[in-house]
Amino acid sequence: MAFLGTTELKTLLSNNKIIDPFDDKRIKDAKDGKPEILNEKNKTIEINPGQFALLLSQEKVTIPKDKIAFISIKVSEKFKGLINVSGFHVDPGFAGQLIFSVYNAGPSKITLKKAEPYFLIWFSELKTELKPEDAYNEKNNSHQNQTGIPTRYIDALKRGELASPNVLLERIDNNDNKLERVIWAAGIIIALCIAICIKVWTDSSKFKEGYEIGVKEKTAIQEIKVAIQQSKIDSVILHRVDSILKLRVKEEDVKPK
Repeated sequence: MAFLGTTELKTLLSNNKIIDPFDDKRIKDAKDGKPEILNEKNKTIEINPGQFALLLSQEKVTIPKDKIAFISIKVSEKFKGLINVSGFHVDPGFAGQLIFSVYNAGPSKITLKKAEPYFLIWFSELKTELKPEDAYNEKNNSHQNQTGIPTRYIDALKRGELASPNVLLERIDNNDNKLERVIWAAGIIIALCIAICIKVWTDSSKFKEGYEIGVKEKTAIQEIKVAIQQSKIDSVILHRVDSILKLRVKEEDVKPK
């Protein structure tokens, strides 16, 4: 198995509809480290640290049955922390747009522009061409002739949550803030409960004390009333006794001696 050089690859891609649309300016020798940047105004996507994303190639790739392709991310994006986690080769016989699953393992968000070249692909020859039943085909492989990202993959991303270090740290901070608020609220509630209990106990003691004083005052008033009533009765009796005595004195004075 030998890898194709620049000349062989340009001839192969020009004479066969392997990559569509095909731009021969994007072919460069493996020794050429000069980056290739497009200056078109395109939409951008942002991949935050710890975030997983699916990318779809703009080109449609058709791999001959006697070739195998290998894919990789450009080193400039690797240094930022972008990792390809979807695999590194394209099977003989595959046809369709490529889906890349990537992960940002770096400390900062990575911004990608639509239609700019971020992935590399190179081809290698097989000693023998694969039979149709052994090659990637529409019957046995679900990604054959794909023109977009299947909804099942998008739905899986919507349902799941990625426990990245950044997300976990953010959740820990949020939980700490919530815990502080809960503790603060609990402290206020406990303080209010203690204040209410003290107030109820104090009011209860004062009520009991007031009740006892009231009972004593009522008893004293009753005793005073009884004493006054008794005093009135004694005065009447004394008045009557005095009247009787005075009457007897007068009678004795009237009697003849």
